[in-house]
This record gives sequence, structure tokens and C-alpha cells, in this order.
Amino acid sequence: MKYNLHPRFKAFDAMIDENAAISKRLVLESKLLQVFKDVPFPLLREARIAYLETISDSEAIIEYLEKMIPKIGIYAGSFNPFHLGHLNIVQKASAIFDKVIIAKGINPEKELEHTTWNDEILRNYEVTEFSGLLTNFIEEHAKYANVTLVKGLRNGDDLDYEVNQLRFMETMYRKLKVVFIQCDKEYEHISSTALRNLERIEPGLSKPFLP
Repeated sequence: MKYNLHPRFKAFDAMIDENAAISKRLVLESKLLQVFKDVPFPLLREARIAYLETISDSEAIIEYLEKMIPKIGIYAGSFNPFHLGHLNIVQKASAIFDKVIIAKGINPEKELEHTTWNDEILRNYEVTEFSGLLTNFIEEHAKYANVTLVKGLRNGDDLDYEVNQLRFMETMYRKLKVVFIQCDKEYEHISSTALRNLERIEPGLSKPFLP
């Protein structure tokens, strides 16, 4: 995916008074990840620094960006399909982390169907796919960020299942950090399995539960 960042940087900088104190400019620069949620951070940092190098009096900001270690939440799943309960978790996680990555993996126990994302709803988030172990995916991102795995919960049964799975992951990646986020009550009954079953009964029945 290509990102046309130059005009977006210009719009972002329009919010910043070039005569403001450096401390205030750095505070605004820290909001970069909130404004550019859809862009992978390594790419964003590289492009931002290259852009700032063309602007005078940016040395302190460039140094700040070079040392930045963002707090990133990785919300991983098969998302088959991605539904309103998933979106609820993403929105809650976004209030905790500088950035949330929605990562679609392959669960061998689930049907291998292509997930159709609602591009309009998720356009402000980084959405990606990964193959292989989730721990490898997390470890790769931990090279440049403070990474936490986000696990969504509907009820106590979900918690029992997720804790059991995490025990395996912890043996593969000792530095694993996890946060559990419970969805709002109105989404507790929604699951990807239930929505796939609805679609088998009659195509389109799952639509009210999708973003």
C-alpha cells in the first residue's frame, strides 16, 4: 500500500504555530500517531524525518522522533468476519495505546475464508495480515515499539480460553505483555462463528452485526 504523506504532513503542520516554543511543538508532534493511525510507524517516522529535514529549525523534533518508542496494541484474530464486537474492542484499545494494529492471522481450526474489511470504518487504522506464529509478529514490532497484545473478551468462557492460549505463547515469547478488554454488553452475544452460521441459513442475515 502506498501512502501520499507529503500533503497530509502539510495539513498536520498547519495546526502548529512555527513560532511556538519547542516544548509545545514536541507535544503536538507526539500526536503524530493519533493522526496517522493507518500508517506503519517505521514508515511514518522515516517519511516524517525526511520531510522535516527540508524545513528549518527542526533538529529537536527530528531527534525526538528518532528516540520515540510508541505504545502499540496489537489486536490479532481470524476476524472471519470482522464484526461490531471486534470494532468495539479496537475503539477501547485506541483510548489506551498510541496506535492499534488490527492483525488478521490464520486459525487452522477455522474456515479459511477471505475477510472483507469495511474500508471506510477502518480507514484510520493500520490493518494487516500475518502468517506463522503471532509471537513472531509481535516480536518483530517490539524492535521499535512498546508492544502489548490486546485480547477481547465477551464473557468468562472467553477468559478461560484466552488464558490457556496465552500460556503457550508465553513459552515462545517470554516478554509477552497482554491486556484484556471486555466488549460492551450489547455486543456480548456476537461471535464470528454465529455470524457464519447465519450466513449459511440465509446470505445477508449477519449484516446488522457488521460495521
